[in-house]
Amino acid sequence: MTQSIDKRTGKKATTEAPEQTRHLLRHLEHPNIHRLADYRKAGGYSTVQQVLGKVSREDLTEWLAVSNLRGRGGAGQPVAKKWRRVADVPGQRYVIANGDESEPGAFKDRELMECNPHQLIEGLILSAYAVKATRAIIYIRLEYELAQERVGRALKEAEDAGIIGGDVMGTGVEVEFEIFVSGGAYICGEQTALIESVEGKLPYPRPKPPYPTVYGLWGRPTVVQNIETLSAIPVVVGLGPENFAAIGSPLAPGPKVYSVSGHVSKPGNYELPMGTTLRQLIAVCGGISEGRRFKAALPGGAASGFLTEDHLDLPLDFESLKAMGGEFGTGTVMIFDQHTCMVGAAQSLLRFFHDESCGKCTPCREGTRFMFQWLTALETGHGSQADIDALARLSGAVPGTTCCALADGACLPVATGLMYFMDEFTYHAQHGTCPPGEEHIHLPHDDVQGAFHDERAPALSEFHPPK
Repeated sequence: MTQSIDKRTGKKATTEAPEQTRHLLRHLEHPNIHRLADYRKAGGYSTVQQVLGKVSREDLTEWLAVSNLRGRGGAGQPVAKKWRRVADVPGQRYVIANGDESEPGAFKDRELMECNPHQLIEGLILSAYAVKATRAIIYIRLEYELAQERVGRALKEAEDAGIIGGDVMGTGVEVEFEIFVSGGAYICGEQTALIESVEGKLPYPRPKPPYPTVYGLWGRPTVVQNIETLSAIPVVVGLGPENFAAIGSPLAPGPKVYSVSGHVSKPGNYELPMGTTLRQLIAVCGGISEGRRFKAALPGGAASGFLTEDHLDLPLDFESLKAMGGEFGTGTVMIFDQHTCMVGAAQSLLRFFHDESCGKCTPCREGTRFMFQWLTALETGHGSQADIDALARLSGAVPGTTCCALADGACLPVATGLMYFMDEFTYHAQHGTCPPGEEHIHLPHDDVQGAFHDERAPALSEFHPPK
């Protein structure tokens, strides 16, 4: 074990990486777990038998409250809190698994759907039971063809075995399933836009309130949860809520799948305790590639602010990042080395947000366009100090003015880029080029062919060093 000094606190910080777990990425120990027979051999669906008809819905919700499982889709809302918000009105309720993972660098949910779909189904059954829903929808990104195939096959296996349907495992509980394939737009991942698209409409976010737990799909109470969140629910029941709560960060405990891409030696998905530091995560990934130095990171994907060397010992969890003005998001960590031009990185991010803005809200539609234009001017040698000043003004004015968080997320890399790398922006304005030794970087707008890519899955050992 080696130690460094945490520049934020002045205290010693360990660089020893925590042990990887296999609660969510179980297929790394059971390669054929996407098949029902193998999943059952590994203990699959045991929590359904443990809970349905034997544990009250209120008690199951309390278990999730004790575990303090928080959503892994970006907002970090406690699962029990969302369940309790479901309106207690007669009639149909819905649960929806949000598998529209479209942000650059994000690929954890893809792996979970392709390689461990039955655990997702198990979590959905438990979630539906808790909120008295009889219909479950698995919403999958258009480009995730193998995930669609694997989840579809898993649902067929589960239905044939009596695990889902009108009488779940002989308990008298009804949960019918269906798959819905998204239209291939980033905005479809926003929960109300997702609901609009399922209803056959254009995927425009709804103003909130009312929230989906009160007025959701077809106007009925609806719980929308992330793939990783749902996959963690059987872990809570299986381990016990107290044991789950003892893993990782006290304020947001449990195992977390970090998707790591960029300038690291071994990009991929890593299951580690929530609250693992950025320094520890980089060590797990084999360090910065080609022996270069760390420069910056985005801890929550494209829609998060840059971190610097001063933040290497910051725990990667919701509260730690919120306290310093950042966002943890989905835990999609993008690493940049010493040769990255941060103006170019910000420009590439804003190209994505400008392209993917649905256009409903003027501050987002026009704000992302203007920020992309000003960053392009700087990056191509036509910018000025006026462009930098305009970026600072707009990135501070837009957040909180739109129906969804796309614009807020787009402003974070701009605002933090200016905060931590103003010298590079000024250099571009004065010299019309990147600072010496730096290179323009193009971030992938579509990571289907990214760090987690193989022809037919799940040959994933190259992305995951052995325990």
